[in-house]
Amino acid sequence: MHVRAALRNGLTPEEVSEVLLQVGVYAGVPAANRAFKVAQQTLRQETE
Repeated sequence: MHVRAALRNGLTPEEVSEVLLQVGVYAGVPAANRAFKVAQQTLRQETE
């Protein structure tokens, strides 16, 4: 939901990735890894 909203508001996939890198710092690497996986699935769906 948040990745789709970010794309609708003009963020690029690269900017979404940069945001998720920050998740690793604040929420931990396991949470960031899961977030990257979910975001990649969503980005694939949205860019097809």
